[in-house]
Amino acid sequence: MNDDANRSKPPERLALIAGPLPEPGALPDPGGSPYDTVVPSHTGFVDRDGVKIWYATWGDRGPWIAFAPPFQIVHSQMLKCTVPYLSRHFRVITMDGRGNGRSDRPFGQAAYSFDHFYADFVAVVDAVGAERVALVGISAAAMTVLRFAAEQPQRVTHVVTAGGFADSIATDEKIAQRMKLESEMLQGDWPGYIDWFMRTIFNEPHSTKPYEDGAHYAWATQAEWLGWCRNAWLGNDVRELARRVTCPTLVIHGAEDHRVPYAKGAEIHAMVEGASMLTVGGGGHVTAARDPVAFNLALRTFIGGMPRQLTWTRAMKRPRRALFISSPIGLGHVQRDLAIARELRNVQPDLAIDWFTTDPAAGYLEREGERLHPITQRLANESRHFEQVAGEHDLSAFFAMRTMDETMSHNFMAFVDLVSTEHYDMVIGDEAWDVDYYYHENPELKRQPFVFLTDFVGCLPMEPGNEREAMLCADRNADDIEHVARYPYLRDAAIFVGNREDVTERPFGPGLPGIRDWTDRNFCYCGYCLPFDPKALADTERLRVRHGYRSDEKIAIAAVGGTAAGRHLLHRIAAAFPRMKREVPELRLILVTGPRLSTDEFEPQPGLKLRPYVHNLFEHLACCDLALVQGGLSTTMELVATRRPFLSFPLQRHFEQCVHVRQRLANYAADRSMDYSATLDPDALARRALAAMHEPVRYKPVEADGAARAALRIAQVLENRGWAR
Repeated sequence: MNDDANRSKPPERLALIAGPLPEPGALPDPGGSPYDTVVPSHTGFVDRDGVKIWYATWGDRGPWIAFAPPFQIVHSQMLKCTVPYLSRHFRVITMDGRGNGRSDRPFGQAAYSFDHFYADFVAVVDAVGAERVALVGISAAAMTVLRFAAEQPQRVTHVVTAGGFADSIATDEKIAQRMKLESEMLQGDWPGYIDWFMRTIFNEPHSTKPYEDGAHYAWATQAEWLGWCRNAWLGNDVRELARRVTCPTLVIHGAEDHRVPYAKGAEIHAMVEGASMLTVGGGGHVTAARDPVAFNLALRTFIGGMPRQLTWTRAMKRPRRALFISSPIGLGHVQRDLAIARELRNVQPDLAIDWFTTDPAAGYLEREGERLHPITQRLANESRHFEQVAGEHDLSAFFAMRTMDETMSHNFMAFVDLVSTEHYDMVIGDEAWDVDYYYHENPELKRQPFVFLTDFVGCLPMEPGNEREAMLCADRNADDIEHVARYPYLRDAAIFVGNREDVTERPFGPGLPGIRDWTDRNFCYCGYCLPFDPKALADTERLRVRHGYRSDEKIAIAAVGGTAAGRHLLHRIAAAFPRMKREVPELRLILVTGPRLSTDEFEPQPGLKLRPYVHNLFEHLACCDLALVQGGLSTTMELVATRRPFLSFPLQRHFEQCVHVRQRLANYAADRSMDYSATLDPDALARRALAAMHEPVRYKPVEADGAARAALRIAQVLENRGWAR
């Protein structure tokens, strides 16, 4: 791990192969939201002398916060991990500066000046009717908010600068020479300039994602416009104005900011009487993007937001409570989590459990009579994100996880709001990657024991020869490894849902440890967690009667879980069914479309029954004659446990289904996977499905006590018995 520092840096011109990138100067769709997790309360344009400036307001209650636009190499989407949370507590104003985003790009240097930038900002604040407002200025925008606070003090409640400066005057020859070289790069090598700039502002280790985001924002403008913007930001001085600021002021600055020296932030702190300063040790230039949790909490605490209503209960009067975070991607996680929760209640009868998840998992829990905490209504839907990035039975699980950063930060902030205002004796997170990641990034936020569960360890590249994917997977894995090594106490227990041999022996990446060896050192194994006792489902005839299946018919069930990512597979299976029925006239196909697909998509045909949702589908699968399913772990392991014939179709490029799940199924002598490309021919699919239906089942038994073992380990943490494995 000696090369960690090098590994965490993006390779040369990474942004240019991260594609597809927009055409230079391409505008985002003006009809939508810049964010995935929240929609604006209002959007509009301010027209200043024929130049239209786009703005939006977010949230409908609380004090006003206005973000002044910084240097136009980025636009307001840079705030995607900040605005969604703040809009829960404030009314937030964002805007795109002229030259990027949804605002106009006027031609000529005369259209770009600090006075124009300042007047644009004031015009937007006026347009939304914010009479009293807190101002936030990131980087160059610090000059804008300091000027506003000095010139209109009666309107400004607070000022926050982050990575900011109060003057942009070249004070010596060295700085002037650097500015000249930067200008030459901007005009002579636009892609190289973007690459250099984003490397400079995101110099913290493992910053490849904000680096790539920044590169995409930059490609919404072009060199000529940005050159005019840059010239307009240079040569300004608001230091005297800063000394006139009287409102509460917070200065945030990274101690290792390579774009704006720390001394510039310290200068603002010294000039504004009574100002507070938050130094981000080891931090770079854009705290809002690289460390959004710390940034969000700093603003929430400093500016205040809506008044809180809190209840403090004396310690010995507090009921014992656990918060169970269940991944909503599909239904498998929540079914096993409920099995664990029920076993935990057997061990700890007085323990109340609240659930923290979204649909489809939330709907399942409600049907089972469980309590979802009301704050879950605020959560962004991870399952929907995965659907949006899926292709035709193709889902790069790694890049789906990688592009979920806004969702993760948004949901973690909801989690922080919850656990900071209500008492829980424990947090249990089944693949709660957001909580696990941000706990390790912000360890001071942990307030109670945290148990982490997962059924796979390690992201793996799936495209041979794709150096970028391989590098990014290794970088993410290295980040996780370093987190656990530095803060082992953040996970009071880490439980692998499975057995040792289910973990791949592949390395995490070049120079990194083997995944199984590392898992041995950092997890305990509980075996697989079934949501049922296989013995209780062994009487298939009784199950068939209960669920309305006749004894004289063959039942095939096709299901793809709780997401819409399996749409194309279901259509392929439906197309093959007439061939299957010709060979087996008594065959009936139950097509479970899931909660996200409409049954109207499928043409009616004899013997085909469409069902949008089947509660506890495992009972139906346990008595079917053939199952045709996606390559997810839960459904396939349930079929193995009930010894049913099946075919699975792993999503292409899905490292979990294609590598981790298939290895586990092979351990149970049950790898019945079929490549999706082979389903193109309905006749070939029909032949393979019927052959699978008649093949003898020789699976190894699946352990039935995994949920109980997991619950016992969790109970040990709850009783403070330590790390007994």
